[in-house]
Amino acid sequence: MTGLLDRIGGFFFEPTEPRQAAGSGPAPQAAPPAVGAADATAAAPFGAAVLGAPAAVVPVAAACAGELRARERAAAAAICIWRPLAVPLPEPDAPAAQSPAGATTPGARRLTARLVGRELAATACGRLAWLALDPDPELAAGQLRRCRAAAAAPLVLAVAGARPAAFEPLLEDLDLTIAVLAADIDPALRALALARLPGRAREIVPPLPPGPPRWAAMAGLARLRSLPGPGR
Repeated sequence: MTGLLDRIGGFFFEPTEPRQAAGSGPAPQAAPPAVGAADATAAAPFGAAVLGAPAAVVPVAAACAGELRARERAAAAAICIWRPLAVPLPEPDAPAAQSPAGATTPGARRLTARLVGRELAATACGRLAWLALDPDPELAAGQLRRCRAAAAAPLVLAVAGARPAAFEPLLEDLDLTIAVLAADIDPALRALALARLPGRAREIVPPLPPGPPRWAAMAGLARLRSLPGPGR
């Protein structure tokens, strides 16, 4: 049973490249930040990541973005979606790029314009700016850094699949990391997933029910009110 839990937990909640084993030598030194990067990170608004299966993670991430937007009294929030190239998102959970222009708010349009100005192909929908990250993890990590620096708004990263090692430094720096797991999940798997989440604070939430709750989340109208308070 333990081996099965390790395999399942590792797929979603450990990096896809193995970490250096304990006692095998000193860990490699992190590359020094670019000039001004530390200042940008220090000034960044609340950032969170949501990890889980593709069908469940995006609506929860959108609801998380809605909650952070409301808590920080921001005009809009950003949601960045990463998935491996071979893992398409189900149609109902794709960003609603076809929504009418009237369904977007001025704040979301301004935020989207800032991201587009940084050569990020963002789309406004409801109160959110949506950005689909490149399937290549290294390129996606660079896009996420640019997005966070330019957004000046709460940001949520949705990782729709096994999390890549290139995201580890970014995830460790975020205020909150959430795993999306069924409410009736085995307690041992729940504990395993929680223990292996990165970030400053960790939480597990169930998937949103289908129908109106997911639709509202995807429109940037729902809020994930069960989130813990920001531990800044």
